[in-house]
Amino acid sequence: MKLYGITLDFNDMKSCGLLPDMCLDWDHRSEELSENEKLISYWDNRLKALLNETKNVVVINDENISMVYSADKEAIDLIKKHFKEIELNSVEYEKMHRCDFCIEHDYIQPS
Repeated sequence: MKLYGITLDFNDMKSCGLLPDMCLDWDHRSEELSENEKLISYWDNRLKALLNETKNVVVINDENISMVYSADKEAIDLIKKHFKEIELNSVEYEKMHRCDFCIEHDYIQPS
């Protein structure tokens, strides 16, 4: 099953290219991207707002990679709305990196 959504990789400097305003005051020479409070706040606040509107998403926070994807058209539109700065991409559900402790929400395979 193909899902659409976004991935924010806190190990990849390209994330600052996607969200340059979040990295203006961040010192890449002495800090890890996962320590960037603006970027963390961006993710947390947008995700919280998204989950207030839909639960039809798969949310994974695995160490330094955060993902939110869905196969539901309305949920995909809400992902676009809340994370408008980041272009959507697709992933096969079966190929998503999943672990027991990192899945916050999985509407396809509820726990």
